[in-house]
Amino acid sequence: VTGAELAARAGLVLDNARMYTYQESVAETLQDSMLPHIPPRMAGCDIATRYLPGTLLGRVGGDWFDSVKLPGARTALVVGDVMGHGLNSAAMMGQLRTAVQTMAALDLPPAQLLRNLDDLAQRLGDTYLATCLYAVYDPIASELQLANAGHIPPVLVRADDGRSELLDLPTGAPIGVGGVPFEAVRVRVEPGDRIVMCTDGLVEVRGEDIGVGLATLCESAAHPAASMDDACDTIIRALAATFSEAGRGGRKDDVALLMARLNGVEPQDVAEWRIRLDPAEAGRARAAVREQLHDWGLAALADHAELMVSELVTNAVRHSHGRPVELRLVRGETLLCEVDDDDHDLPTLLSAGPLDEAGRGLRVVSTLAREWGTSRTSAGKTVWFELTLPRR
Repeated sequence: VTGAELAARAGLVLDNARMYTYQESVAETLQDSMLPHIPPRMAGCDIATRYLPGTLLGRVGGDWFDSVKLPGARTALVVGDVMGHGLNSAAMMGQLRTAVQTMAALDLPPAQLLRNLDDLAQRLGDTYLATCLYAVYDPIASELQLANAGHIPPVLVRADDGRSELLDLPTGAPIGVGGVPFEAVRVRVEPGDRIVMCTDGLVEVRGEDIGVGLATLCESAAHPAASMDDACDTIIRALAATFSEAGRGGRKDDVALLMARLNGVEPQDVAEWRIRLDPAEAGRARAAVREQLHDWGLAALADHAELMVSELVTNAVRHSHGRPVELRLVRGETLLCEVDDDDHDLPTLLSAGPLDEAGRGLRVVSTLAREWGTSRTSAGKTVWFELTLPRR
């Protein structure tokens, strides 16, 4: 072998190393940009998350977590894992996560959402498989609705006695298999209960029974902690210690961990009315909202809330097909107002002209509200807005 040949081979090795390093850097940046910055507090629940990359040789994967605000003060909680590592897995994760966010915003039932996600994965044409756990928390009904696509089950920690359990869910097939139905289950929960969702990188290492990791997850999730963040760290430390003692070495896979404390909404923080399909009912709705806000000590919000409720109720009464309109106020971190009707057509934000008699209602809501939105429901649609509570 000549010196020139050795130099050529060395150059090829260096080029390959640089290319690998570049690809890993791109994938890492892509993944970091796709992982959400979840607010620590959603309607009726507190959330803490952790993401831990795998080893340096396979550190970029397709693990993700997310939360999505839904109508009715509900929250969707998501954890998923695209099988494999590298740029392609990270890119596939981004597509699936965006799809879940979009379909969640449409308020699809959990089983239907996973079915649509499975169809999408097949249409994308890639040979990747993914697991996904999708849960919807309703703090007013004190209920979780969950569907599972091949993912490890979540842990539910009961507040009353500290007991923890792996929820027995229909496992379902991974996303991308195709043609397999998904099932949803409903679980009754109480204020203070916690749900822990994670990817398999937390509980599984090569050569060890996954049951060992799941048992440690269950046990560590039940440990008392000063905060949600401390509780997440306790789980991670406990799993790391378990596998270290078994001589299995460190983690080789990414870890996504999401914990939610289900705080619920007190009955006295919810007010609901049924509105007859009579244009004069808008006045009754205004008066009811003003009275309720005064009772809650939120009189400072009454003028704006009354104006927006009047606009939304008037529109709902005008477009409903027969079912009474439903009006709901929820007092929490913000003031949430929702108006439900049986018309499936979503309203559109318009730019009304000087002589137009209609088209200004949503513009008023958009201007005055902290946030607002619309979504279809099985019975029609929901239009909602939030107002920031005055400082005490």
